[in-house]
Amino acid sequence: MRLPRPAALLPAVAAILLAGALPASAQVFGKNKVQYEPLEWAVLETPHLRLHFYAEEESLARRLAAFAESVCVEYDGRFTLTPKRRVQFLLYSTHYLFQQTNATPGLISEAVGGLTELIKGRVLIPHNGSWARLAWVTRHELAHWYMLEKLTLVMRQHHRTQNALPPLWFIEGLAEFCGTRWDADAEGLLRDAMIAGEARPLRRSEPITGSVLMYKEGQSFLLWMAERFGAEKVFAVLDNWYRADDFETVFRLTTGVSFATADRDWFDAVRRRYYPVVAVASDVTLAARRLTPHGRYNLGARALPSRDPADSTLRFCWFAASESGIDLMVSQPDAKGRRRERRLLRGGLTPQFESFHLFQNRPDASPSGLIALSSKRGGRDALYLVDAAGGRVLRRLQFPRLVAITNPSLVPGDTALVFSAQDYGGESDLYRAAWGSGTLRLERLTHDAYDDLEPDVSPDGRWVMFASDRGGTDGRYALFRLALAGGAPERVSDPPGADDRQPVYSPDGRWVAFRSTRGGTSDLYVRPAEPASEVRRVTRLVGPATDPDWLPGAHGLLFTAQSAITFQTCAVRFDPDTLAVEREPAAAPPPPLLARAIDTRAAQRYERRLGFDLVQNAVSVDPVFGSGGGGQVAISDVLGNEQVYLFLSNDSAERFGGFWEGLEGGVTYINQAHRLNYGAGVFRLTQVYDADLNAIRLEKRVGLTGLASYPFDKFTRVESSVLVRHAQNHLLRRGEFTDVDLVSNFVSLVHDNTGWTYLGPGAGTRLLLSAGYTRDMSSGAGDYGTLLGELRRYWTPVPQFVSASRAQGQASLGRDAQRFYLGGRSRLRGYDPRTLSGLRTVLLQQEFRFPLLRGLTIALPAPWTFPAVSGAAFADYAWAWGGEDVLLVDVPAYYLPGIDVGPGGNGHLGSVGLGFYLGGGPYPAIRWNYAWRTADFRRFTARPRTQFSIGYNF
Repeated sequence: MRLPRPAALLPAVAAILLAGALPASAQVFGKNKVQYEPLEWAVLETPHLRLHFYAEEESLARRLAAFAESVCVEYDGRFTLTPKRRVQFLLYSTHYLFQQTNATPGLISEAVGGLTELIKGRVLIPHNGSWARLAWVTRHELAHWYMLEKLTLVMRQHHRTQNALPPLWFIEGLAEFCGTRWDADAEGLLRDAMIAGEARPLRRSEPITGSVLMYKEGQSFLLWMAERFGAEKVFAVLDNWYRADDFETVFRLTTGVSFATADRDWFDAVRRRYYPVVAVASDVTLAARRLTPHGRYNLGARALPSRDPADSTLRFCWFAASESGIDLMVSQPDAKGRRRERRLLRGGLTPQFESFHLFQNRPDASPSGLIALSSKRGGRDALYLVDAAGGRVLRRLQFPRLVAITNPSLVPGDTALVFSAQDYGGESDLYRAAWGSGTLRLERLTHDAYDDLEPDVSPDGRWVMFASDRGGTDGRYALFRLALAGGAPERVSDPPGADDRQPVYSPDGRWVAFRSTRGGTSDLYVRPAEPASEVRRVTRLVGPATDPDWLPGAHGLLFTAQSAITFQTCAVRFDPDTLAVEREPAAAPPPPLLARAIDTRAAQRYERRLGFDLVQNAVSVDPVFGSGGGGQVAISDVLGNEQVYLFLSNDSAERFGGFWEGLEGGVTYINQAHRLNYGAGVFRLTQVYDADLNAIRLEKRVGLTGLASYPFDKFTRVESSVLVRHAQNHLLRRGEFTDVDLVSNFVSLVHDNTGWTYLGPGAGTRLLLSAGYTRDMSSGAGDYGTLLGELRRYWTPVPQFVSASRAQGQASLGRDAQRFYLGGRSRLRGYDPRTLSGLRTVLLQQEFRFPLLRGLTIALPAPWTFPAVSGAAFADYAWAWGGEDVLLVDVPAYYLPGIDVGPGGNGHLGSVGLGFYLGGGPYPAIRWNYAWRTADFRRFTARPRTQFSIGYNF
């Protein structure tokens, strides 16, 4: 779940209106949220909900409406709240469609399982095929909604303003406390974290803030709190929120004990629970051999079988995640017997391999040297057959009605694939794609409301083994098999109160390895391939074990081991025949199919309802210019597809001569309902920043603007704008003031495929190409054209060391050509702003960024973690030429010892230096630069120039 902040919902309205003729200020980098699918929305109303859905998912929506209404009735009692408004509930049948929503700004990652936003109180829920998970996420997000409503009501009743929310661990812990039971996944995660020393007391939980561990620590604490003080005390924290300004005081007033004492007692209780486990469970470093020496996230390993059955050489592929992206890797021995790793495919940087779905997906491999995998491509997943030797794509399969595709399994002979997929209705079923006859054929193997996933085809090609929740109504998964020649699913396992997942046949077809939580957490097991009541346990590890696959010769398993919140590929060797046999109850017959719809009320057609997102104002007082004020209003519909921004401000009469003289305002409409985004606006403005004068001056403008943006994919888009305005007292570059009618047109190509680290972009490229022309319709004296190109390149040569390069060129042409300026803290460091100027400029920058200080904690008077400190070594070089005849007014002169470049004029200058900064990455950096200036990189100033700045690293 994610709670977006209100400030993140608004673009700078004034910037949209004022940026008319300056493309460099109007265009920004960033990836695209693409509306691949036009959806026709409808609404189901219950006493508590307005559930929005689209046609393909109506069966799912009707079933969920009844469930969510029952949850709301339950929460009315638990939160002692009678809501005054209905929950605006948006359902998406797949996560891909959820990622396209405009109901929240910005990109949504695959890790976000649901979302409750603060402005309109909208609850956004994606379906992944599992009804049990959908129910859990629904309960989780509705708990957020009820918590926010409860806090608002409590503060209003006691005439208090809502200045802060509870700590994030409490917010998410409460949602988990209300939303789900404590399960084997939570048990394995917290047990591993506690024994490995990664768990944190909640008073010092900053290092795990926002992680899954924080969610589960919060849930664990509230379960302990309910047992110790009573469940009513958990909700009483919300009733008492008005009584203090901090969580610790509210907690003490609610429970009678300090939060520090409760936190210590809970943490000690968790220690006592898990520390004895080391006597009966093994650390993975003692029980298995680690095969991935680098990185923290290595998952989904698959052995690469050899054509020769006698070849026991271990070669395998897996997905490796780092801060810069997710890659498909291959490991194999070299001539000297040492393991060698190489990248086969890079994910996250191209539209072809946009995402490999870490934690949800695995590749497969065949003896012929093929690797089968799925990856996001555009608005849907595609299947790829890849040459394991060189990474060349041999075949791509994509199906119009299938959205999410995972876990492909090659049929012997490499003529077909069996895989799990979700359609637009949200159902997750098994499919077979065959091309052996020369024609691609798609066949649906299962078709019901159950979640069928993780298929594996037997070595003889007769059977497919898979996991499914069709084993019951509680969301538990068991193993089933299905004859590929036709037939009904046959149950293979019956885990008592647990999940069996990820089955895989042994090369000889005798055994099936799988992971199961029947032992309390996830461990590895094997069982005979033919249905039987016996199961044999392979591992008993401290941390969870997942992703089993057979080693060559079926003499052990390759798997993913979680230890200390890292995930590594390991190998354990054993003989299945020698393992102890455990018995399980006889498999029960599968229950009847789930009903697809349980609500017969007529749905309403979605009607646009515009509502306020934000209303804000500001007042300024200046001893020279007097006072001024302004405000802005943001309005949008429930789906977020249509947005209206209103902007109004006024400068003081002392500055521009009267109330009406200083009045500025505008209205902008944005439509993002389709792939082509567009907007239009009208405005009246009185101020303009004049780059040549380096001052804000009076220039009245009335006009309208049009905006359009078309994303080709997540990484590349084309943008265009037109600005028509009548300007009074427009200053031409030759020094004349005149009234003009100007029309500006700009078109830009923007590309951004960067992957981010805490140092900032760590891999990928940013490119901006922009061209524009401004036409003076009154006399032609104000005509000019603008060209801009900028390229930024990032790469990580070694971990935690980022190389950032930037090249920018600008040119202005025509009668009223505009002068560009270089210098300052971000554009030619070591110099004052406007040191160089010209009609044409080139700027080159190279920077190497690296961490200096991480995780320093000051213990007294209370634990406080010092912000991360990073360093940078940089070099800048800039040229400016042209425009000597352009009027220059009130621009100071700048000099270097022995180098006279004139007052903001032509020339070339450079600098080298060091920088130190706090923050960075996606956050503004507080930065100090020490720069030695030069004109030719042969002579440098004796002393560095020190500059302080707050802003983003390029």
